[in-house]
Amino acid sequence: MLLDSVDSNSEELTPVVSRRYVRYVGGRPETIDADVIGEIRFSIFVEDRELVTLMCSAWQLKPLVIGFLYLEGLIESVDDVQMLRVCAEDRLADVRLANGFPDVPPRKILTSGCTGGVSFGKYLDQIEQFRVAADDVRVAPGRMYELLRALYDRSHLYRQSGGVHTSILVERDGAAPRLVAEDIGRHNTLDKLQGMALLEGIPTRGGVILASGRISSEMLFKAAIMGVPIVGSRTSPTNLALAVAERLNITVCGYVRQGSMNVYTHAFRVATPQ
Repeated sequence: MLLDSVDSNSEELTPVVSRRYVRYVGGRPETIDADVIGEIRFSIFVEDRELVTLMCSAWQLKPLVIGFLYLEGLIESVDDVQMLRVCAEDRLADVRLANGFPDVPPRKILTSGCTGGVSFGKYLDQIEQFRVAADDVRVAPGRMYELLRALYDRSHLYRQSGGVHTSILVERDGAAPRLVAEDIGRHNTLDKLQGMALLEGIPTRGGVILASGRISSEMLFKAAIMGVPIVGSRTSPTNLALAVAERLNITVCGYVRQGSMNVYTHAFRVATPQ
């Protein structure tokens, strides 16, 4: 049984923090009181042992933990989690697993995430097993432009403070995004999407992910494990991400705008309706 306790009664633990600063317009200063995005060091403890410490937003922490454990191959479902306690004040999560402390590689990999993310790289030598299976998933260019609008509309933290990434997941044949994740780390947003999907019983296979930030190789690995064949962004992919996407059978769309985009890999999935 999954248990959850959230301890939070401090202003510091909100995803945004009020700050006073000076704004210049030309040569004229003006004192401003406004929100800036918060950032915390958040540690995940499994069976009383520290598994990892992430830099993240104090926001959507429960799905972050579940999604990270799943995408790193440390759990197979939420049923593997006997207890999860998120203590925001102490900036930690305490996890008890049905099978005890997981078998993790001794080598950690610092990812290219903007906040210095961490991955155990458990799958780097087994990349082909995560290749997305052949499918009939297709998306019209206009649909991708609509999803960009949906991404903007659902970027609530970004509109409040800036300085945050947003990712959305649209289920296969879904009319609108059901899952929205925001974090200072773009890779964290995919962990959160996966965690939400597991907790809410929403299938990710065959869906579309659209992200606000750069598409990196570790994000493509996460998408592949989720079974997502189309990943888009309002900005660019890296060269390594495209190499990974080619091998994993993932369509990558970059620089999605209202009326244009680049399709870098497996372009057959982007098709104009006849």
